[in-house]
Amino acid sequence: MERMARTQGERKAETRARLLAAAAELFADQGVDAVSVDAVAEAAGRTSGAVYAHFGSKQGLLLALLDLWKDSVLTVLLAEVAVTDSPAGQLGAVWANVSDTSDRESARWPVLEHELWLRAARDPEVADVVRVRNAEALRYSARRIDAWTSSVGATPAAPPEELAVLIKALLTGLALQKRLDPDTVPDDLALRGLAALVGLPTADDHRASDRSTSTRPDRPPSN
Repeated sequence: MERMARTQGERKAETRARLLAAAAELFADQGVDAVSVDAVAEAAGRTSGAVYAHFGSKQGLLLALLDLWKDSVLTVLLAEVAVTDSPAGQLGAVWANVSDTSDRESARWPVLEHELWLRAARDPEVADVVRVRNAEALRYSARRIDAWTSSVGATPAAPPEELAVLIKALLTGLALQKRLDPDTVPDDLALRGLAALVGLPTADDHRASDRSTSTRPDRPPSN
């Protein structure tokens, strides 16, 4: 009986994973509104009833996708920050993971998040769900950002709650812009923007400071 229960749980987990993978590909390639529940089920090799059983609706499926992305990206980002020595390197790790378009799966997630925001703009019910999820994510981000800026001695441009909003907007906007026109968003530009928000000096700042110090006239000795 115990083995049967585990097997049933494994089958459910596999079905859920297949549905999420199929939905991610179809939603990103065709847009949420153009994809039916039946199309997701067919692509996953399952029935439409499986979609409703696991997610309740197509909207529930999309929200589950974004929750999965949020958790997986957060895990990667925290791992990258943990193994990177310098604060500038940590910012670089964050941007690299958000902006990575080296494979279809990585490039798909910003598009999916954009699809959710578009749906929320048209559907008050979805907007309510998105608003709650967004508030939770921002509160968590604010705590982590506050702890990080304190630990590295940065001087943020805004309080933690506002800084979390600004960083999310910058990362999301730049990631989409890079997808559309990569040449307009060099990595250095994104890193300088992040550094400015969190109040972390960049290499350019150090060079400017060095030049200012080297050209400053010597003060006359005091009597």
